Amino acid sequence: MIKENDFFTKRNDHSQIIEYNNPQFECFSSSAYFSANQHYFVPDHWHEDLEYLYVVEGELEYHVNGQNIIIHAGEGILVNSKRIHSNRSLPGKSCAFYCAIVHPCLLCSTRYIQQTYLFPVISPNSFDYLLLSSGDWTKQIIDELVRMFESPDIKNIELEILESFIRMFKILYAHLEKAVLPSPVSAARIGTFKSMLLYIQEHYHEKVSLEEIADVGSVGKTLCTKLFRTYTSKTPGEYLIHYRIQKSLDLLTYTRDSITDIAYAVGFSSASHYTRTFRDIMGCTPLKYRTNTVEDTASYHLVSRDNI
Repeated sequence: MIKENDFFTKRNDHSQIIEYNNPQFECFSSSAYFSANQHYFVPDHWHEDLEYLYVVEGELEYHVNGQNIIIHAGEGILVNSKRIHSNRSLPGKSCAFYCAIVHPCLLCSTRYIQQTYLFPVISPNSFDYLLLSSGDWTKQIIDELVRMFESPDIKNIELEILESFIRMFKILYAHLEKAVLPSPVSAARIGTFKSMLLYIQEHYHEKVSLEEIADVGSVGKTLCTKLFRTYTSKTPGEYLIHYRIQKSLDLLTYTRDSITDIAYAVGFSSASHYTRTFRDIMGCTPLKYRTNTVEDTASYHLVSRDNI
């Protein structure tokens, strides 16, 4: 197990280890609200778990294996196991959502169930993500997800959640063959890209060159740039700069460090360069962001950590 930066705890293969509400029940379920002056962002990562999210209010932007998706209120998304994904709120817009993440082990009681039903769905050759809409069969998944959060049986909450996850998976499996889904990407290319992405996330505070990033993936600089454009819509250098800015947001929100100290901490050569880049990306100065940002975010966990 590796403690990686401040965002995630990761396995040795660098997939994220979800911090479940109850460590003995492999599920994370939370509702959250972010106001228009907050900036919600989860950087690129992947995990073994299936990730369900339903937008109650506002909009969220997801990026899954190179595909950019805007999720509107009343819509949702299911991100398949081990797919690279990130999500963020849109500038100047509030958002509220339900998020439920489940490890595949909760869905398979026997090896037969695992091999017959689960593996075909979460394999690298299966879909990367599924959009959830009120206008087709995926509304059944939305209904289960909403019921999980809005009408829970608190006395038996783990059983209630498990039942909902199994229902959602049953609906998914029943419709999977006839669903029109985005084609999965090459597993080999994803593996190469993951290694280069992780190098940036681990060394963002240092001086990093394109050649170094390409060497990590054992590819040339041209292919390195092509892969980053494919999966992040940015060059490696652009991704590095954006990642540094995103890392600085927590320091601006949760510390009283000076702008200069934050600039150096996330890899910028000067406070002026950091401020100029921050304004270009975020639309305001770091100081203005710090002044306007509300630290507290409304959130609710179905399984309370206090009772563990």
